[in-house]
Amino acid sequence: MNSLFLLAVAIQTVVGISLLFAWQRNKNQGFVIKLGLSFICVAALVFIYTLFSDVPATSPVNLYFIPFVACISIYLLVAGVTELSGYRMSKVRALLFFAILLLIMVTVSARTESISSQVIVSLIYFYVGVLAFNSLKHSSRSHQLIGPLLILLALHPLISISGSPASIELQFAAGTVIRTAIGFAALYVSVDLAAKETRALNERFTRLTDYSVQGVAVVSERELIYSNSAILRIYGAQNQQELTQHFLLSIEPNNQNQIFWENYNKLMSEQVESLSWQGPRVRVDGLVRDLLFFAYKVRWDHKYAICVLISDETERMETTRQILYRATHDNLTGLPNRNLLLEQFGRLITESDQQSRVGIFILNIDRFRLFNSAHGFGLGDEILQSLAAVLQAALASRGTIFHIGIDEFAVLIHSQVNQNNRDVEDLIIAAISKPLKVSIGEFYIDVSIGCALYPEHGSHVEQLIRASNSAMHLAKTKPGTQLVYADSDDADVACDLLALEQALRIGIKQQEIFLCYQPKVDAVTHRLLGFEALARWNRKGYGLVSPQKFIQAAENTGLIVELGTLIIRIVCRQLAQWRAAAIDCLPVAVNVSALQLLNSQFPDIVMDILTEFKVPVHLLTLEITESAAIENLEQTQNQLKKLRELGISIAMDDFGTGFSSLSMLRTLPLSSLKIDKALIDPLPEQESTAVVHAICQLAAALGLRVVAEGLETLQQAEAARLAGCHEFQGYFFGKPLNIEDALALLSLAQKESEKADEESETILAHTVVPSGFL
Repeated sequence: MNSLFLLAVAIQTVVGISLLFAWQRNKNQGFVIKLGLSFICVAALVFIYTLFSDVPATSPVNLYFIPFVACISIYLLVAGVTELSGYRMSKVRALLFFAILLLIMVTVSARTESISSQVIVSLIYFYVGVLAFNSLKHSSRSHQLIGPLLILLALHPLISISGSPASIELQFAAGTVIRTAIGFAALYVSVDLAAKETRALNERFTRLTDYSVQGVAVVSERELIYSNSAILRIYGAQNQQELTQHFLLSIEPNNQNQIFWENYNKLMSEQVESLSWQGPRVRVDGLVRDLLFFAYKVRWDHKYAICVLISDETERMETTRQILYRATHDNLTGLPNRNLLLEQFGRLITESDQQSRVGIFILNIDRFRLFNSAHGFGLGDEILQSLAAVLQAALASRGTIFHIGIDEFAVLIHSQVNQNNRDVEDLIIAAISKPLKVSIGEFYIDVSIGCALYPEHGSHVEQLIRASNSAMHLAKTKPGTQLVYADSDDADVACDLLALEQALRIGIKQQEIFLCYQPKVDAVTHRLLGFEALARWNRKGYGLVSPQKFIQAAENTGLIVELGTLIIRIVCRQLAQWRAAAIDCLPVAVNVSALQLLNSQFPDIVMDILTEFKVPVHLLTLEITESAAIENLEQTQNQLKKLRELGISIAMDDFGTGFSSLSMLRTLPLSSLKIDKALIDPLPEQESTAVVHAICQLAAALGLRVVAEGLETLQQAEAARLAGCHEFQGYFFGKPLNIEDALALLSLAQKESEKADEESETILAHTVVPSGFL
């Protein structure tokens, strides 16, 4: 009997360990480890029973330990079979089942009712066996064996129902055989399930690769050992042999085949984990495709290999090329555009040495709008296309032609060019001088051309383009087709002017503008009569800016309207402050631009400002130039008439430098003329004095006062007074003053006026009037 027990221990142990090894290979099969542990427990139970066979039934080993190990074995067997059947006990149910089973086994063992315990165990096995049979009847035969074997295991205690030693020995042997059969069936099921999983994985891999748009190839020892249908499609191959020829052995463009094997060696030697590269490959039918490769090292059929994923990027690359072409070329002419010009120009400069010369010509079609206006935009497009073709034909061998604007082209000369070598210039002029052929005939065009050279006119692209553009605009001031070479200073001046204009906008908003006040005096008594307000700009970070510069910038940008309104406001605010300080104010003159007079609301704007600061109208004088008056004479007349009706005095500034006529002067509601400094400077020369005298006579005939501007010497002042001028203004009588100095001068003039009035009253009081006058 002991030898039989030991044989059972060995068999159960071997089966259990085999199941554990099977589980180790595939840990997804949870039922295998449960059954394996169950067999280990059975082997341990038999072994313990053999060791303690002589121990009384009431000993702790028989009462507690053996029932406990038996419960573990039964629980693991039941849990494994139920899991195989598709049922999984929750942790709570598993613990409850084990606790109840343990309680029953300990209680039965304490009562020494071995038959009762066998009946309970048989019922459990029988129930699980029926459950397994019912659940696995549609599975494979190996699965179907588990249920009946478990039912047999439940029934085998009936063999020893007689209690004879022979029947007990037979029962034990039958149980060992049945359990071993269950173990082998479980092993077979494990292997069968693993095989099915492998087949499923292979099938899934095949479906993934076969239906993938990416080609998959596995290369080992310079042989193609796997390829999917996508790579056959990409290479246009009918079979793997044909694919091998083109994929591994053919000589590809740009050494692509050599690149593949270099990458193969890097991956196999584990220099890198993965690699990607892109390049053209030749299909079986001779077509070239742009392919993207991604490769890494894998284990394949017990040896190392390189797996290569291949994507056909031809369409994407073509789309990218088209997008890049549209971004760098003009749709109308097909020429490169400004973006490509900047790129190529920068590259040429970078690659040029000190002896090289790179030239850029900017060409702008004169009066191009006439073509669109006269014949429509279609003809304008034809003109551009025809000119592009002519320039290409004439200059393609010397440089690159670009279409950089609506009516603007650029020519980038690759070879040496300089101002003394006029061959490129002659080629351009000759090409343009011929008529352009379009659908409705032929047209001659004029083109303004500016040229800048590297490094004479700049060291970087933007600077050279600015220089050539400035030269082109200078060429536009001359009639016909003209080519002008850049001046190194022109672009810098343009850049400074642009910066000045931008800063002026900010300066007006941030009130960086302030005023100085230049005195105007009586020509005879030199008594203060008023001021002219002169704008000054203290540019932040730069200091004072010349009025000639920023006034011209304001005129060019239209900021003069905003600036002029600001000056009127500053003057009226200052007059209001002086009046509030009990200062007898004198009139202040403000210059008005022609653009301000174009605004029909200008008189209302002036009146609103005067009203806002409660300044009497007689304290404000507006000065206009001859050119401003002539530019829009009719509107100027209407505007000045409205201002005069409001009570505001009007003076004509810089008189004698424009083209005003007697009839124009008669129609303008003026109150005074200011003779320009250019006519005052030559005084007291006889000829100049005669001119000034004639102006004074003309003004007298029209009832106008005359102001002499720019007086710097006493001789000039005396000559102007004798010629008939009423008022003087110039550095001889006072430079433009700041607010404090102007206020001091006003206060002094007020005191002198009060003193003169007192002296006049005293003289009158002591004067005896002759009776003849009464």
